[in-house]
Amino acid sequence: MASLCQTLRKGTVSLSSLVFIFVLWQLWVRFSMSSRFAMAVPSSLVKTDIDVQNSTVLEDFPKRIWTTGPLSPMRIKKEDADRVRTWMDLNMEYRYELLTDGSAETYVKDHFPHHSKIRQTYLSLSDFIMRADLIRYLALLQDGGVYNDLDVGCLRPIDLWIPPAFKDNTSVVLGIEVDNEMGPEKSKLFELVNWTIMSRRNAPFMRFLVDRVIGNLEKDAAAHDTTLANLQPKRQEVIDVTGPAALTEATFQYLSEKTQTTVNMHNFTKMRRPKLVADILVLPINAFGAGHQVQWSGTDEDGSALVHHYFAGSWKTTHFDGPTEEEKKAEEAKKKEEARKKQEEEDRKRKEEDAKRREDEDRKKTEEEERKKKEEQDRQKKAEEDRTKIKEQYEKKKAEEDRKKKAETSNQQIAIENQSTTQSHNADEGQGKGQEQGQPSPQGDQDQQNGQQQDGEGEEGGAEEQDNGPEEKHGINDGEQPAQAQQAGQARENKDDAEAVEAREKVSLSVLKQERKNAIEEFNRVNAVRTKTREEAIKKIQADRERDVEERKKDEENKKKLAEVEKMKAKQRQQQAPVQNVQPAPIQG
Repeated sequence: MASLCQTLRKGTVSLSSLVFIFVLWQLWVRFSMSSRFAMAVPSSLVKTDIDVQNSTVLEDFPKRIWTTGPLSPMRIKKEDADRVRTWMDLNMEYRYELLTDGSAETYVKDHFPHHSKIRQTYLSLSDFIMRADLIRYLALLQDGGVYNDLDVGCLRPIDLWIPPAFKDNTSVVLGIEVDNEMGPEKSKLFELVNWTIMSRRNAPFMRFLVDRVIGNLEKDAAAHDTTLANLQPKRQEVIDVTGPAALTEATFQYLSEKTQTTVNMHNFTKMRRPKLVADILVLPINAFGAGHQVQWSGTDEDGSALVHHYFAGSWKTTHFDGPTEEEKKAEEAKKKEEARKKQEEEDRKRKEEDAKRREDEDRKKTEEEERKKKEEQDRQKKAEEDRTKIKEQYEKKKAEEDRKKKAETSNQQIAIENQSTTQSHNADEGQGKGQEQGQPSPQGDQDQQNGQQQDGEGEEGGAEEQDNGPEEKHGINDGEQPAQAQQAGQARENKDDAEAVEAREKVSLSVLKQERKNAIEEFNRVNAVRTKTREEAIKKIQADRERDVEERKKDEENKKKLAEVEKMKAKQRQQQAPVQNVQPAPIQG
């Protein structure tokens, strides 16, 4: 180390020295990381059930990680590369190897030169998923290590998978994929995982598994009366011949032979802790089965999961043999859910349409009511204006008549007064003329009057009546004329009042008749508008129906025309096809 430091100070570092430094640094990093993960080992892996039979101390598990894929390492998808990185980051001491279609054939040719049956079976097999199943078993048999599918991510370092109490006696580590005894279905379905397997080199079980799978392939080809090259298996056929079902049956048969007992699913169902039978260590379902579709397979968060399968493979779509019962149930449930959602969506849309229609109807109804109310208000306002106008005209006419009446009465009174004055003046003139003709003296008159008074007091009444007769007659005529004029004026006023009352009644009756006429006209107008609107709506509906019928007819005619055109094109292509295939005859020189 001191010489290395001196060399570094001098600035002359050889390639071997750099390699040595890099190796030391890698060892230090791996040791520190292994120490950190050692503290994080789940408690469920410490509790163990030991059932060791016919087990021996074996060599260490090779530090190799295998996976298969159709592409080269440089062309792996990003999500697959992220999952590969989990294996490399958590297992830095391990060598990661990807077997592609081409490299897998080379691997079989190079490592199984003396096993013609193995080599011939793999190279003859054409189905890619069966080849992927077989190559994982062959790689683990030849070189050992850990196999995982490309869509599996690592959650815990591989060195912590096996509890210390089992490590020396374990040659193969398997996990559980499906255990329906732990779930609600109780359908007796139990399968081991084949997307992740851990094995030592030349493990007896791996040799037993390879022989059994090759035998299954030969039987399957014979059952279909075909060769391995022409074998086209369906999905369940792949699972039973080379997949997890084949691995599960081989495990039960191998352990039954090793333990001389009957080993089946009941030896491993409802497991909560790792279990070692012979040299095979079976882990609980949480270890390799976390993330599976079944709810009782555990989750990554409980700390007992070692890997996570993301189910990104697409091989089931290329090996379809009809849905399984579970898939049928799931598909049926999916269809029911879709139908329910569709029905809910239709109900929601229908409710929205109904609400919108009701809202439109309410709006139209409100608008119609407001329009009618406004029309009624306008009609009432107009009628009120007409009544006010008629009243004003009547009051104006009445005032004019009263004015004329008063003027007439005043003129009559003036005429009567003038007539009275004229008559009185005429009477005074007549008396004056009489006095001038008799020429009596004032004293003589007085004496005559006194004598007459003394001599004929007995005849006083008759003389006074005779002397005063003309004056009394004149007074009665003057008083009778104003009384007659007053009676005539009163009669005229009564007549005018009667005429005014009759005019008012005629005006009121005219107003009522006009209002009734306006109401009838308004009713007829509204009824005519409604009738016209209804007729227009009916005509529009009929026109829409006729237009729809015409459009359907046009669509049918267009379809027929298109069909005829396509038929003519097809006929032309058929007629032209032989012409195009005719080769021109060679020209003779």
